[in-house]
Amino acid sequence: MVRRYAALIWGHLEGDRLTVDRPIARDPRDRKRMAIVNTGRSAKTDFLRLARFDAGDLLRAHLHTGRTHQIRVHLASINHPVVGDATYNEGRDNTIADNEIKKAVQKLDRFFLHAQKLSFTHPQTREKMSFESPLPEELDTLLNLFGP
Repeated sequence: MVRRYAALIWGHLEGDRLTVDRPIARDPRDRKRMAIVNTGRSAKTDFLRLARFDAGDLLRAHLHTGRTHQIRVHLASINHPVVGDATYNEGRDNTIADNEIKKAVQKLDRFFLHAQKLSFTHPQTREKMSFESPLPEELDTLLNLFGP
């Protein structure tokens, strides 16, 4: 199975590629959140920078495992939370200096994480299935505010 997501993050990765391989479990201090926990289940995500803007990077995320909130938790754990993610960004959306971007993020009714591609082999027919989804208009609009 192939699962690829687009994610807009605050800040910049040190390089164009990054793999985060850290275990995830319920946050022991807040049961509504997930967290990096040494006794958690293994979780691995590959990230590839697709574009670099002043305020952040557009990434492609490839999941090797399927843990709850995996991409969001992995990115928050390296101090690059998903734009608009109130659960894992510790208020970072409110610290952005560009007022136009700040207003657009606050107006956004979701965070910037989008399932772009899902591929798998059908369990009965063995046919390879692949589904792709372009960025929704509201995410595309926000992305254009980040830069050309």
